[in-house]
Amino acid sequence: MEMNFDFNNPTHILFGRGKLDELGSQQMPGKKALLLMSNGRSAKISGAYDRTVAQLKKASVEIAEFAKVMENPVKDMIMEGAAFARENGCDFIVALGGGAVLDSSVAVAAMAANDGDLWDYVYGGTGKGKPLANPGLPIVTITLTAGTGSEINQWGEYPE
Repeated sequence: MEMNFDFNNPTHILFGRGKLDELGSQQMPGKKALLLMSNGRSAKISGAYDRTVAQLKKASVEIAEFAKVMENPVKDMIMEGAAFARENGCDFIVALGGGAVLDSSVAVAAMAANDGDLWDYVYGGTGKGKPLANPGLPIVTITLTAGTGSEINQWGEYPE
């Protein structure tokens, strides 16, 4: 079997203590961000939430906050987040949190830019495996936990 492909994965990573404070001086992929989080308690306690909001303001980015990601995210939340992003005119996503938030950002980004249902695009299981008509919204990830590398891959969990 012959395999041919063109792979392009432009990922810019800032890593290290205090790097969140450099967010506002980075080139942002848009003007209005969907700030995607869980309930935000740990981000607020740690100060990451306030620092992120301050840095986005420094970068002249407007924010629409969607803080409904739960552990083991479900399709309904993904679809709600995508609709919220569209309704609020968000042109990119800032995912602030751990693996569930970062994984969810991939699906929310795809569905914010495409019609239909998440299962239309999921490969495997009950998914229809349809290709995306449009690229997903750009994603900026701010990981607050050490984990599986969700911040740098295209995969997400798709529980039924």
